[in-house]
Amino acid sequence: MIKLFNKIRNRALNENKLGKYLKYAIGEIVLVMIGILLALQVNTWNNNRELKKEELKVMKSLHQEFSKNLKKFDVIYNSQLKRKKAIENVMSTELQTLSADSLVTLMNTINANWTFDPFQGIYNSVIGSGKIELISNDSLKTKLATIQDLIKDYQEEEHQAREFSKQLLYPFLLKQPLKDFNFDSKDILESEKVKDKYIRLFKSFEFDKLMQQLRGWMGSIFEEGPVLREEMVSIINVLEEEIEKQD
Repeated sequence: MIKLFNKIRNRALNENKLGKYLKYAIGEIVLVMIGILLALQVNTWNNNRELKKEELKVMKSLHQEFSKNLKKFDVIYNSQLKRKKAIENVMSTELQTLSADSLVTLMNTINANWTFDPFQGIYNSVIGSGKIELISNDSLKTKLATIQDLIKDYQEEEHQAREFSKQLLYPFLLKQPLKDFNFDSKDILESEKVKDKYIRLFKSFEFDKLMQQLRGWMGSIFEEGPVLREEMVSIINVLEEEIEKQD
């Protein structure tokens, strides 16, 4: 095409036809400009396609990590609920009706401290590298940017309950004349002795006061937990929708 324009231009010049020359010169410029614009458009299309591929890769990685964290959270949160239930049981249940091993199980459940420590390698990499900007869904981008605040709020509540246990509950229990109890023990007399010690402990004023305080400290866990879980589920659902659109 360029050779054709050159021949026509040369012929026009040879024939001293300036008007025709200008027309063909302009046509040649337009043709070049069109070629440049097409090349730029193709390049832009290729870049956008690569960005979309990278966005899809980021979203799949985030989906995998958030899904693992949701399962991890459910395990921890359910353990917190069991601890709360155990505290309520020793404060309200007719303890004499329970066996020695049931009382020991209650104590072990109360003593257990649980904390939610999510996997955040991929999340931190996406935020730190600025790859979050690859995500075109603004709502999803906002959710990802703010989820860390909800995680920290929930972890702070767990931390307070854990610190209460470390500073007050555990030191108190270390002073008590308790010992390990073998659940398979056939010694009925020994079992009754263990049962009596635990009942006296559970009914003591000091222990009851500690349980009331611990239950109070744990209360915020069950306020922040459902909020965090709901947001994690929302993020997972939006990621799945976006992945399905692009995959």
